[in-house]
Amino acid sequence: MYKDKALSSEQRAKHLLAQMTVDEKIDQMVFYIEVNMLCDALKKGEPVPTYAGTFGNLSHLSDDKAINEIQDYFIKNNRFGIPMLMCFEALHGLYHSGATVFPQSAGLGGSFNPDNIKKMADIIGKECRAVGIRQVFAPNIDIPRDPRWGRTQEAYSEDPYLVGEMGAAYVKGVQQNGVAATAKHFIAYGVPECGINLSPAHIGEREIREVMLEPFKKCIDAGVYSVMPSYNEVDGEPLHSSEKWLRHLLRDELGFKGTTIADWAAVNMLHSFHHVAKDAFSAGEMAIKAGVDIEAPCPSGYNDEFRQAVKDGKIDISLIDEAVLRVLTLKFELGLFENPYTDDSLKPLMNNDEAKALARKMDEEAILLLKNDGILPLDQNKVGKVAVIGNNAKDSYLGNYIGQTENCISFYDGMVDRLGADKVLYARGCNHIFTTDEMVNEAVEQAKKADTVFLVLGDSTDTGGGVGGGEFKNTEITCGEGYDTHDLGLTPSQKRLFNEIMALGKPTVLCFYAGRPYAIKNEVDKVNAFMFSFGGGEQNGIAFANLIFGDKSPSAKLSFSFPQSVGHLPCYYNHKPSARGSLYKKPGSPTTPGRDYVLASPDPWLPFGFGLSYTELCYSDLTAKVKGDKVTVTVNVENKGSYEIDESVLLFVKMMHCPITPFVKKLRSFKKVNLKPGDKKQVSFTLDSSDFTYIDKNMQTAVNHGTHKVLVDNLECSFEY
Repeated sequence: MYKDKALSSEQRAKHLLAQMTVDEKIDQMVFYIEVNMLCDALKKGEPVPTYAGTFGNLSHLSDDKAINEIQDYFIKNNRFGIPMLMCFEALHGLYHSGATVFPQSAGLGGSFNPDNIKKMADIIGKECRAVGIRQVFAPNIDIPRDPRWGRTQEAYSEDPYLVGEMGAAYVKGVQQNGVAATAKHFIAYGVPECGINLSPAHIGEREIREVMLEPFKKCIDAGVYSVMPSYNEVDGEPLHSSEKWLRHLLRDELGFKGTTIADWAAVNMLHSFHHVAKDAFSAGEMAIKAGVDIEAPCPSGYNDEFRQAVKDGKIDISLIDEAVLRVLTLKFELGLFENPYTDDSLKPLMNNDEAKALARKMDEEAILLLKNDGILPLDQNKVGKVAVIGNNAKDSYLGNYIGQTENCISFYDGMVDRLGADKVLYARGCNHIFTTDEMVNEAVEQAKKADTVFLVLGDSTDTGGGVGGGEFKNTEITCGEGYDTHDLGLTPSQKRLFNEIMALGKPTVLCFYAGRPYAIKNEVDKVNAFMFSFGGGEQNGIAFANLIFGDKSPSAKLSFSFPQSVGHLPCYYNHKPSARGSLYKKPGSPTTPGRDYVLASPDPWLPFGFGLSYTELCYSDLTAKVKGDKVTVTVNVENKGSYEIDESVLLFVKMMHCPITPFVKKLRSFKKVNLKPGDKKQVSFTLDSSDFTYIDKNMQTAVNHGTHKVLVDNLECSFEY
């Protein structure tokens, strides 16, 4: 009966579940990661375990045929022919040597273009199917609020509305190809104590509901198949052991019906790291009670002792049945029982011209122009020689979780492609963390010969996640999972190189690659222009050149606020009215001490939504009309400059009063509008009651009636709702 395709996925799963033994059920709840051991054993004809229902860590496979061999082995070695669910990372491109690398998520947030996110995810889905991957550990819909955290780069923004729109677009794009998305990390992972990965989140339930839940609600509404809990603890409860958050909130309240898969070794961490479980078995018991369906990367909590406890009735079999039912339902829903193998017909699509073109376009919309004294755009015919100098000049920062670097065009390569090798001078000048006199002197000599200097500095990461190693073997990595920082300034080596180059007095453009906001205002004040990338895709060097030479106007806007210093954290824009010195309003400076901060303003250096272009835009005639529970907002946008631009029009809502303290403003909508020189267009938005809600004293969502404002650019308009 479970083979009857006329039945629903859940009906098929229930029929199969009823025939399975305890061991066969728990097999579906564990992950298999020993890829090399398995491949070697299969080649030698040796027996290997058949206990797993999910498979990952596929970057170790030498060829895609091995996936089919592994799949075939597991199907033939269980009574019901249950296929494996092949999983892997695909944050901004599938983690595979043949896949396309797109820009990192934090930069894509600044494009304010969910349509392109969906297109990217569609390509990722097709590339997954080509090589047999049927679940990806993406999108990352964390909301980072401390840029010291090395995983800031993986999230789309500090703003929950924007994160939700981008995350939902990713879910729809990848899942339309029969590949399950995994919304992660549930919940409040992006506010770690000290900015250190895995550390506690000191956050109240109201803030979780006001800020952290919105992206998960949107992904659940988009039909996301899977959710991954976060490593961290909230109010003393690690998420992987929390019935409150995983059962009562995620499932009972938000209505999530899909699978939950543990983060890497997170179940074991309940014992070894958080110390809430006395041993591995107790950790497994806590996890299944909380509702963790699949343990990864190996059966630590869901171990042999766990299996025996289920057989002995010490763990309720109903907990196992509900978890396995969800796993089997997903496998039927994805069509794995009918077609679990790679799809050779899709392999020509991998990293094809269409995918590369989208990667380039997305980079053009993600690279930020944050300062320009008029030096940009450069005239290609008059530029003369340029010096491309810095640790990221040839090793452009791509962001973590990428499968290949071979097809990636660096900043230096992009300039050579545009100007020719005879006009592009190069010196690294420093490594990401250290330098030598010889390296610095070489860079200075090259810069002396140039008409314009491009200083290409910033972060380094490995290609994977966790404590990886990658190319630099942990000696130069400054940002990534497990690579957090106490400082948001230039590293000593980069600072030395910067000062030596600036002493030459050459026209200088600072091009900075980083996985987090940086506090480098003093340095930026000294250069002619400042461009920023949160991590480029494989076409990044071409995209940079296209913007630098004016083929395109920069259009990206900051998805994260940039602080003046580490001492200005937190720095996110959607804070409460009392949070940034609103009482005294006398920010200080070193020359005029004040009262908010004695020697500084509490304001960000660069605010959320900031971004420059090559054209002049004028916003006018903002109106808001209320009809029933709908509010129609219109605003005119005119391009008075000489460059075409795809402008992101951002609409914020401000509650003037609320029974619970409101935010100073919240992003509630945005639209991308193309404006050619001389164009003037009216942009229209429709808001409804969901845009005027708050979390009341009973932790329930309520609509706030009264005076509100809408804010677009430098305009605002009041109305009664």
